[in-house]
Amino acid sequence: MEKIENFCTEYEDMFREYLEDIKRNLRNTNEEYVELQDEVHRILDRNENLTWILEGEINNRTLSNEECSALSKLVQIYYDIQSIEEKEIFFSGIKVAYFIFKKIEILK
Repeated sequence: MEKIENFCTEYEDMFREYLEDIKRNLRNTNEEYVELQDEVHRILDRNENLTWILEGEINNRTLSNEECSALSKLVQIYYDIQSIEEKEIFFSGIKVAYFIFKKIEILK
């Protein structure tokens, strides 16, 4: 039996680029997304210790209460950013499906 490959497997590198294009488009068009990204940078600029920890430099590092609060805020922002990206990817997939269905004349 012939093995059927899917787009994500066959063109994994291209697929990753496609996802990065979606994120790049969000940075250019979605104000909420841009503000969340900016907030991440503001938090990290004020909390150098968090930057080190997030980069994997954890030896001899402890977090103050303020840094713990900032880390909690970063996690929430990450979830918000991820939610925006997932919705954009979902709707982008629907758009691609629509054009494919039109092309193969499932939709008129």
